Amino acid sequence: MLPTRYRNRPCRPTLSERVGPWALRDLHYNQYLRYAALLLPTADASNAIADAFDELAVHWSHVLAAPSPAACAWQAVRRHVHTTGGPLWPVAHLSEPQQDVLVLHLVLDLAEPEVAELTGTEPAAVQMHLRSIHATPVPRRRAWESQ
Repeated sequence: MLPTRYRNRPCRPTLSERVGPWALRDLHYNQYLRYAALLLPTADASNAIADAFDELAVHWSHVLAAPSPAACAWQAVRRHVHTTGGPLWPVAHLSEPQQDVLVLHLVLDLAEPEVAELTGTEPAAVQMHLRSIHATPVPRRRAWESQ
C-alpha cells in the first residue's frame, strides 16, 4: 500500500502497511503448513498458504478492520487448501468449525488455546465444537453410494 500524502508531502507508511499480513503469516506459518501438508502434497501446501496471504495482502485494510484478523487469515488459508485439495470427505458431515477443531486438535495435536488463536476464535468456542463433534451422528452410507 502506498503511503498517504499530507499537504504535498509523502507520509511514512504505518507499521501495519509495512508489515502487512506477513507478520501474521510468520506467526502461525508452521501450523498453517502442517494443516495444509496433511491435505495436500508439500509443494501445493506451501503454494496454498502463499496464495492465501497474497489475497489477504490485497485486502489488508479490510482484514485489519475485521473483529479478528487471525480468523480472516485462517479462512483464507482454509479456502485455498480446500480449493486445491477438495473437501474433507471423512468429516464432511461436520460444520467447517467442527472440521477445523477436529483436524487441528485431534489430528495435529494442537492444544485448545492454540486452535483458538490460530483460527481467531474464543477458547470456549473450541471446547463447544469439540463437545458437539462427539454429539454429531455419523451418517450411514447407503449400499448404492459405495459403488
